[in-house]
Amino acid sequence: MKKKLFLNYKSLIGLLISFLGLYLGFRKFDIEEFFDAMASANLLYFLAAMAIMVFLIFLRAWRWKYILAPVKKIALRRTFATEMIGYFGNNVFPLRLGELLRSYSLGKSEEISSVTAFGTIVVERSLDTLAFVVIMLIGAMTYENMPDWVQQGAQIGIIGFGVLLIILVVLILNKKNLEAFIENKFGKYSDTKIFQFLENLIHGLVALKRNPYTVVILAQSLLIMVVNIFFFWVIGLIFGNYLALSAVLLIYFVTSAVIAVPSSPGYVGTYHAGAIGILQVLGFGLSEAQALAVIMHAAGFIPLTIIGGIYFMKYHININEFEKESVVKKEQSGDLSK
Repeated sequence: MKKKLFLNYKSLIGLLISFLGLYLGFRKFDIEEFFDAMASANLLYFLAAMAIMVFLIFLRAWRWKYILAPVKKIALRRTFATEMIGYFGNNVFPLRLGELLRSYSLGKSEEISSVTAFGTIVVERSLDTLAFVVIMLIGAMTYENMPDWVQQGAQIGIIGFGVLLIILVVLILNKKNLEAFIENKFGKYSDTKIFQFLENLIHGLVALKRNPYTVVILAQSLLIMVVNIFFFWVIGLIFGNYLALSAVLLIYFVTSAVIAVPSSPGYVGTYHAGAIGILQVLGFGLSEAQALAVIMHAAGFIPLTIIGGIYFMKYHININEFEKESVVKKEQSGDLSK
């Protein structure tokens, strides 16, 4: 079971992609300039960035508490612990097992189906996807050095996204019509990743519609987005840079996009390559971009791994049982990468 879950070919591909990311990001490396840049970093702002990241997970746990409310009322301290366990899983285990670990942990401790728990995570992902699209379009539209065709495309995208969202809301209000619409228009693409992604997105939004705390959850999602943006602005202060909002949005977009690429645990390599690339586009020198990318990654990786590891041990997660259950679920889904 262990080999099938942790050491299959997809985890090896992730390692290779991480090595490629590290090569692309650090193939030109001046160790003296890099450590000079690191030495100029403001430690207080780095500690502030770590604190903001932990607060951000607290906000996500607070939102998850309300998403879970129709299933079972769960204490905020428990959803926070489980969120942290999930991030610990993503940072330590291959194949992005954090989400499965999160649903498994909550299911065991609160005696609810782990499948049901994972369903609420789909709602989270739907909200995060909507925020991601908005950030991408606004960032592309407002960054002054962006080519005209990109800005114009972003403007059209904003309008199109708004229209699509209105259509989805109308369809979601009548679930039967929505299911028929999906089947008639996109049924022939049902085996594709894009279709499955859109299906999960829509199912998440449908589930949100049934939740009596929808308005609260949407407000919490907006707050999460704002704090996330603030995190990247504080990251800029570490090297004394007051980043414009458009630059912050682009950093947010790129770093969020690259973590979707298969990689080793903790998004090592892929995160760094993406961060270094966008920082150079924004005018940072190579060594400063490399140093800031390392610091940016560490600001999230260090506190979430430590706190998540503490909760992982505190709640006595049975890793062997988790592995067996995860293999069964992934075999049933027919895709070990999910």
